[in-house]
Amino acid sequence: MPKSAPSNSPAVLTNTAIRFLSYRSRFKAEVINRLAKKAKELQIKDPLTLINQITESLERAGFIDDEKNLESFIRYQLETKRKGPYWIKSRLAHYGLTKGEVEASLKENAPPSVQLEIIRRFIEKKTRGIVPDLKTKAKLYRALVGRGFSASLVADAFDGRSTGEV
Repeated sequence: MPKSAPSNSPAVLTNTAIRFLSYRSRFKAEVINRLAKKAKELQIKDPLTLINQITESLERAGFIDDEKNLESFIRYQLETKRKGPYWIKSRLAHYGLTKGEVEASLKENAPPSVQLEIIRRFIEKKTRGIVPDLKTKAKLYRALVGRGFSASLVADAFDGRSTGEV
């Protein structure tokens, strides 16, 4: 027998959102998707209005902040995971962010100078200070391009140039 919508469905959805956000910070689109799934499970009629009210109240309270999450995600992936902007863009597309938001944040938080430094650290770690031969350079080049860095920046890092354009 299917469940009928409980009379306190706003409270159930709000608790679901808060519980979902308690594990880690989330993008607004992630919260909306989770709440839509829960609303469907509870068979709530007209869930969009309720979901929008809940997400707006969570944004006002500071629980959802896409700008801060975007900046944090980019810095973490770039500096810790050593992923480039192309990889980051494709990953962020899954979170429902607009291309303009992602581009602007990447331009601000991952300028070419920072990317070049990350690439140089990656090369240094992999070569352990030894000058790499041509085969090793090709392998590192493919690895860095596969991680989402632009080919021109990778070439600049191998050539020792200090600036590059994406």
